[in-house]
Amino acid sequence: MTRQTYQHGWVSNPIHTQRGIAFKIRYRVRTAEGKWKQRSETLYNLTGRKAARAAVEQKIRQASAMPPETTDLTFREFVETYWLPHLERNGMKPSTRAGYDSALQRHILPVLGGLKLADVAPLHIENFMKSKLNSKTKLSPKTVVNLLRLVQGIFSVAVDNDLIVRSPVRRKHKPHVPQSEKMAWTPEQVRAIVDEISQNYRPLFVCLALTGLRAGELLGLQWKNLNLETGELRVEQSLWNNQVVTPKTKSSKASVWFDKILTDAFSEQRKHSVHTGPDDFVFCKPDRSPLNPDVLRRDVLYPALDRLRIPRTKGASGFHAFRHTAGSVVEASTGRLKLAQRLLRHSNVSTTADIYTHTTKQAEREAAVALERAYFGDLFPVVPNSGNGNKNEAVN
Repeated sequence: MTRQTYQHGWVSNPIHTQRGIAFKIRYRVRTAEGKWKQRSETLYNLTGRKAARAAVEQKIRQASAMPPETTDLTFREFVETYWLPHLERNGMKPSTRAGYDSALQRHILPVLGGLKLADVAPLHIENFMKSKLNSKTKLSPKTVVNLLRLVQGIFSVAVDNDLIVRSPVRRKHKPHVPQSEKMAWTPEQVRAIVDEISQNYRPLFVCLALTGLRAGELLGLQWKNLNLETGELRVEQSLWNNQVVTPKTKSSKASVWFDKILTDAFSEQRKHSVHTGPDDFVFCKPDRSPLNPDVLRRDVLYPALDRLRIPRTKGASGFHAFRHTAGSVVEASTGRLKLAQRLLRHSNVSTTADIYTHTTKQAEREAAVALERAYFGDLFPVVPNSGNGNKNEAVN
């Protein structure tokens, strides 16, 4: 029930500032102990004192309708009591929750956690950014930007729930992130890497090279997701920390087309696997349990790169490098960035470039053929036809 209030607040005369005409306002809110606490704000972009008075009255109504226990919420209390449940209701993935928890506990809550939510000002965010960009923290500008986005998201939920009027995060707080090219190998390097991998794991790396799947999507692939007759791989789930989860985005859940070399690789994998049931993972341990991407990277991929003397860049020479390379090769081989975007299943077309507005099933299959030929050469004289599934139709 809305509590009755008899305050009217205070509005200053117009103040000329560099940002235009401003009005200072003051009004009171009740604390959790039932006492009154005065708030002061400066309002911009109002048409006049009458509009400023209306803004004060609106804030008073909001404060009067707000439960007393929310007015003195700390940033930490808001995160734990309201923000995290809000994300859970909206289907937050376990991997996302783990990333947020790490960022909050290591970086954000130690700085902002004890502050009252309504008292966090832009200067607090400025000091937070300065502390995280300090050379002692060894955080990259991109990591700091991600922290800022997380903080902005938290305050956005607070604004939506009328706990604060405006987020204290400003555009000026975002640090500059130097643009750098994504790690990508040449087709010759990819072919050499695949050939260097032991036979036990070679089908896995052939699949990685020719599909551009994310590591979790690759290791979460089950036999029921494959159709070797039509050359279709359906990305329907991903694997994270031995848990089957949904793909990264809605557009990630899609079909990826493949051709003869990958068909042969899957056939070879099935031939030597003892776990070929519909729900079995295509690539798994002898006991049917999922493979660990960190172990594969450390014990299989990195030694192969070292033997080939292919330089390893920290954080950029793992499974995702195959994905970047696949996109680059498709674009370079076909001249069609839209095919690269379709192959990689980016949710935002601007990630790769929105050149074409539509791709057909046959065009998508061209991406698979382009990858195979770039990596392995013209080892087969046919191009599959998606219209009838006939893989023996000769090229005119």
